[in-house]
Amino acid sequence: MLAVGDRLQLTPMLLQGLGLIAMGFCAVVMLIINNYAGLLSSIILFSFFSGGTLFLSGPSVEQALKSPEKSAHGLGHCQFWDSIFVFIGPPIAGFLYDVTGSYTAPYLIGGLSLVISGALVIAGDRSVKRRRRLSSSSSFAKERNNTFGSIMAQYMYNARNLSIESSL
Repeated sequence: MLAVGDRLQLTPMLLQGLGLIAMGFCAVVMLIINNYAGLLSSIILFSFFSGGTLFLSGPSVEQALKSPEKSAHGLGHCQFWDSIFVFIGPPIAGFLYDVTGSYTAPYLIGGLSLVISGALVIAGDRSVKRRRRLSSSSSFAKERNNTFGSIMAQYMYNARNLSIESSL
């Protein structure tokens, strides 16, 4: 996922949004699959995109905020809300199963919420690009420097510097 995104010069936020949408479609497709091989392949795809989007949360926040201190707080907020919904999601899914007697509603709601989340992340990516374009007169080279590889390098550099500063 990451190699394809870097080769196509996709930003981490765009790649993360596409991964969330793919996860949502995999969750919904699990409802209509009625054989083991199809279910297994859907689960493998879901896991592939899930790992990719989890890895991209740091570089995505770095792309949006461009400051080590702000990025640390932003990533903390992302992890906080992620853990809240991971905590309350299963009881809600269990309640929906108890009410409906089927897993259709939890899978539909979960899949559609992932698709909506992906669309919001893609909209955020477009907003960040538009804001940067309006705030500075950037050349093509500066705009091209917004690929996954350059943002990941900046993220790792900032993380290393923060750890060095905190150990002093």
